[in-house]
Amino acid sequence: MLIRTLSLLVALLPFSSFAHVVNVPLSSQYSFLSIDPVSALLLLIIAICYFRGSRKISKRVESKQKQYRRQMRWFWSGWLTLVIALISPIDSIGEKLFSVHMVQHEMLMMIAAPLLVLSRPEQTILLGGRGFLTPIVHSFTGRSPRMLRFYRQLATPLWGWLIHFFGLWLWHLPFLLNASLTSSWVHSLQHATFLLIAWLFWYSIFRLDKSNSMSAVISLFTTGIHASLLGALLTFSPSIWYSPYAHTTQQWGLSPIEDQQLGGLIMWMPAGIVFILAALVTLARLLRSTNDSDGRIGSTADIDEKEAVETHQSSK
Repeated sequence: MLIRTLSLLVALLPFSSFAHVVNVPLSSQYSFLSIDPVSALLLLIIAICYFRGSRKISKRVESKQKQYRRQMRWFWSGWLTLVIALISPIDSIGEKLFSVHMVQHEMLMMIAAPLLVLSRPEQTILLGGRGFLTPIVHSFTGRSPRMLRFYRQLATPLWGWLIHFFGLWLWHLPFLLNASLTSSWVHSLQHATFLLIAWLFWYSIFRLDKSNSMSAVISLFTTGIHASLLGALLTFSPSIWYSPYAHTTQQWGLSPIEDQQLGGLIMWMPAGIVFILAALVTLARLLRSTNDSDGRIGSTADIDEKEAVETHQSSK
């Protein structure tokens, strides 16, 4: 079934949709290139700002060129993932196949978001967009220390986990996901929400104090469990959760229930594996840093003991 679906995707790759509404006839829904103008414009602005900012910063961080080039590769990889997910045939095909819709969500939350967080693009984008982005940022963040503290408090493993949990499960409730299939505004809001909650979640994992590392491990393990549970519920459900897909999957050679099962598997297996692997890597780093700290403490204790003995002998 998976091979058949992938074959259909490859065969129909040149076709795409300008509209998000699934009721539109097939003849008017597909064209050569799918472009959501709002997403395309935002991605273009971000790319221009980052490019301009990176050229300025590259001249300032000569001692850390290697590290900054790595961050740049992460950024452009994440940005390209967003382009593929949001303004390629994946977006329009996802309005016909739930399984492809899940692929799109996984690209946003499991690939683009962590890559962008690792790239630390904020300063670069603001520097490149100085003059028109800075007032916008200040209008949202303000200059108030209280507001900045509020944002920092959200970027913790606990809040990152809670927001990710509720955002993921709420948007997969039938009435909300059905609304995203029949309204372009709700559709765009869904994608923006998924990207933001994923950004916050991965920010809390990758960019936190070492004292919170065990919290990050727990957050990753438990997120892998609840995301896999949602995928399993979709996979083994005997009924269709999302009614718009009941009339759009047959032309792709899949029954609605097969399409839902495939979408559930995509959410269940890859997402669960990514979260568990990330948790194991984080745990390994935590244990390594703990061992290094113990080793340093032990060596310091040996030196102190040696100095104490020498002092005692000299006093005699």
